Amino acid sequence: MTEINCKSHKRGQYSDPSPYPEVKVLSPNLNYAEILMDDYAGVVSEFTAISQYLYHYFLFKQIDKELGELLENVSITEMHHMNILADTITKLGGNPLIRGSNSTHRNFWSGKFIYYGTNLCEQLKADIDAEYKAISEYQKHICYIADSQIQAILQRIILDEKVHIRLFNQALRKFCGCQYLPPE
Repeated sequence: MTEINCKSHKRGQYSDPSPYPEVKVLSPNLNYAEILMDDYAGVVSEFTAISQYLYHYFLFKQIDKELGELLENVSITEMHHMNILADTITKLGGNPLIRGSNSTHRNFWSGKFIYYGTNLCEQLKADIDAEYKAISEYQKHICYIADSQIQAILQRIILDEKVHIRLFNQALRKFCGCQYLPPE
């Protein structure tokens, strides 16, 4: 199996500057692999984020070059997260099929998970909301998974998601004149 070259995936301002931990697990564990499947390709997942952000990129690049670049580069960072999760799932003994676990009832991923929207401001708010939901899911999974190696990986991914919230909020202020905080 190929090791991930994290330096080649650094996206400058689109990810946190701290290093990614090496993808390691304490031991194979199919239960942990199943938990991570939701982060990988569930309803709230890296695959959903990639797909949603790329769709928004296709629209936003027509409006503003920098806004398009933001969505493109954030989606590339999310691809890196998906790669890390696939390697982790594999090392746990799982199979990184494009499906979730509990959130999809073990069904394959669906384009219905994407917020498409028709309004730039609502789309940016949905992108911010997706990042907050991802952080919440990662925090829950850190509590469920008693493997310090995996916990470190998820904590590092959370740092990037926080950068994405900040960047999306900057874009929301610039293009919509507001900031978005998720409902409590």
